[in-house]
Amino acid sequence: MSTLIPFRSAGPGRPARRPGPRWPAFVLIGAGLALVPWLFVLAFELPGATVAAHWSTAWAGFDGLEALGLMVAGLLLGRRDPRGCLAAAATAPLPVVDAWFDVVTATPGGDRATAVAMAVFPEVPLAITCAALAVRALPRRDHGPPGPPSARIPHRLHPMERR
Repeated sequence: MSTLIPFRSAGPGRPARRPGPRWPAFVLIGAGLALVPWLFVLAFELPGATVAAHWSTAWAGFDGLEALGLMVAGLLLGRRDPRGCLAAAATAPLPVVDAWFDVVTATPGGDRATAVAMAVFPEVPLAITCAALAVRALPRRDHGPPGPPSARIPHRLHPMERR
């Protein structure tokens, strides 16, 4: 069973921040920056066309992951489970990735037109919907009324809850 760590106040008028080390943030930023040169290598060194041995398996697996994410997010959000925001946030990029690869790998003509139509509706709107639901379902923390802690009214416990 895990417990939530409360936010520490950074002072009046300053945003609250989570306690803990900052190094993970710096590692992620560094990893993102390290990928920038790699993008140029990929853009200029990879062949324009290739044959993939397990093309259908790759697409079926990706679309299966997308379907699973949508179902889990829908079930959790429908139950008002706070983890629904995480499932929706994790699922939101999947339809965008699906649309991107469908469009850029489609052959010109009818295949590309179909891929663009699928990207415009339903894939990108579905991704936007998942992102919006993730933000809406994000649990909010009530930090109490503004003012010094001494001015706050303590929570009154029910007589059966007192120790």
